[in-house]
Amino acid sequence: MTNTNHYDYIIAGAGASGLSLAWHISNSPLSKKRILVVDSDFSISNEKTWCFWHRDTPEFSDLIFKSWSTAEVGIKDEVLSQPLEQYPYYCIRSGDYREFILSKLRAHPSFDLIESDIADIKGDKNRPLLETEDSTFSADYIFQSCFIPPEFRSTNIKYPLIQSFLGYEIETPDTVFNSDSFMLMDFDNTYETGLAFMYVLPWTDKSALVEYTLFDSRIRKKDFFEKKVEVYLSNKYGLKRIDYRVVRKEYGEIPMQDLPYVPWYSERVLNLGRSGGLTKPTTGYTFTNIHEHSKEIVAELLNSGQPALPGRSSFRYRAYDLWLLHILHENPYDALRIFEILFSKNKIDQIFKFLDEENALFEDFKIMGSLPYTPFFKAIWKSGDRLFQI
Repeated sequence: MTNTNHYDYIIAGAGASGLSLAWHISNSPLSKKRILVVDSDFSISNEKTWCFWHRDTPEFSDLIFKSWSTAEVGIKDEVLSQPLEQYPYYCIRSGDYREFILSKLRAHPSFDLIESDIADIKGDKNRPLLETEDSTFSADYIFQSCFIPPEFRSTNIKYPLIQSFLGYEIETPDTVFNSDSFMLMDFDNTYETGLAFMYVLPWTDKSALVEYTLFDSRIRKKDFFEKKVEVYLSNKYGLKRIDYRVVRKEYGEIPMQDLPYVPWYSERVLNLGRSGGLTKPTTGYTFTNIHEHSKEIVAELLNSGQPALPGRSSFRYRAYDLWLLHILHENPYDALRIFEILFSKNKIDQIFKFLDEENALFEDFKIMGSLPYTPFFKAIWKSGDRLFQI
């Protein structure tokens, strides 16, 4: 017989967004509520790296695995190097983050953790339901990051781009890397159907994550990425396959698409993280947005009893994102030129501020004015109706 239990809040999914919300609830007066966290797997492994830039001391600063105050960008045969005076770049490993938060939740009397596949989530105006294979649980609100909102599946996405990437975390016996700086983008001018670049995070002078990234509508086989990484290690650092040990491989796919704004999965079931549209559509970065939304949810629950909806970009930033998605999808060569000029003519600190959507309008004009006009005029003309649809 199905067992039904009621909680104040259920968090469906223990990824970055679900654990972030659980963490913020556990450190607030809401920690007196009864909370259930459900995930198919609570095991700990550092299979992902979450990177972000931040002006002030970031949350979970004790978990920072590595930070850099100098960034590099590779454009053709030149490497541009700039100090990050306002926005240092940080990296947190997923396993460290998960272990830290889960250990706190397991010791907290208000939290229950259940390791099980989630079969379904059903909205209801009073008590939404979460079903596993063995049980059904109800709550005042469910916060989910497990399922794609139905509107995402049914929407005719105009620019179906995916950021796909594969990286090797390697160790070498000899000094190879400069661990004081990281490679944000080293553009691959030979790739024709999308934007491609290498991304290098040196942990030490003998270890690094070296990753090949594509912004493209097609998904390549993993051996394609592996060959790109191995050729880059050879050309850039003179490393043959016998010269390094691959500690682990990291692979991921992140939608970079013109998705509609869908805060609710169903009645009283709120979308979190990527499901809530918190992924920046032109970069794939999500981590900082997740924590801002978690804080807003807790504050609004305390204030009104209802959760805050996922943040939505202002109209002008939604327009910028849509225009760049159009260019990336329709003319990758123009997109490559735009990125090269963007980094050649602007400080990376200012670009990070722009991507965080914190600029004053005149600062936006300065950045946009440094870029070639024609591709954007075409994008404005071709994507105008779509902007209002989403």
